[in-house]
Amino acid sequence: MDKVKVKITTVQTVDSAGNEDNIEMITEATLDKIDDYFIVNYDESDLTETKGSRTRLKIYKNKMLMTKIGVFSSKMEFEIGKSYNDIYTTPYGAFDLDFLTINYLSSLDESGRGSVYVEYKIIFGKSGESFNKLKIDIS
Repeated sequence: MDKVKVKITTVQTVDSAGNEDNIEMITEATLDKIDDYFIVNYDESDLTETKGSRTRLKIYKNKMLMTKIGVFSSKMEFEIGKSYNDIYTTPYGAFDLDFLTINYLSSLDESGRGSVYVEYKIIFGKSGESFNKLKIDIS
């Protein structure tokens, strides 16, 4: 198990005019290599609304699973062209969400250093959708 630095940059489209909300977080994490994938575990920080949650990334060459456990719980799976459904649980209630991955690129080296880039849509039941970009740098 290695200690690594993780920088997570999220860009969310917040309205129909295309305005974006940018969130950046830098934290320490643990990194393990298991067979053909990496596992990265980190705690959410004071800067995010999900403080008190723990996030686990399971990163493969062609897909990534992101699981949050804690005050906010969710499981997101990112694989190009595939749609996944999840119940996003918050202190304010649970929400039914669909995720559609548009782009996924993993450029991690053999030691798990590098970056993962994902573009995806979140569809909120029948009330709308949001286009998102997620970049995870591991060093």
